[in-house]
Amino acid sequence: MTRLTRRLATLFVLLLLLLAGVGSYGQQRYLHQARLLGAKDAAVIELAAARSAAAAIQGPLAVTHWARQRGMVPAPDARDVIAVAPSPLPPPARAVHPPSLEIRTIWR
Repeated sequence: MTRLTRRLATLFVLLLLLLAGVGSYGQQRYLHQARLLGAKDAAVIELAAARSAAAAIQGPLAVTHWARQRGMVPAPDARDVIAVAPSPLPPPARAVHPPSLEIRTIWR
């Protein structure tokens, strides 16, 4: 074996070891990414369960149920004033000048 052949063989072995080290590092990074993706999936599932539990307490259906228990009327049913507050209408308000705006609120 000549001196050049020995040096090339040594260089080849060193480059092969370097390539093996880079491959090992890449494999570690890949496995770390796989663990992170698994943790993300678990966190998304946990978040969905937490949102579902929160909806039972403060979601739209819970708020609607709470409001109906206290005698409140949903907005689409507010047109049925006769069924909600069957009392005579108040007397009409005095005449208002045309360019102004009148807002009347009656609390019962």
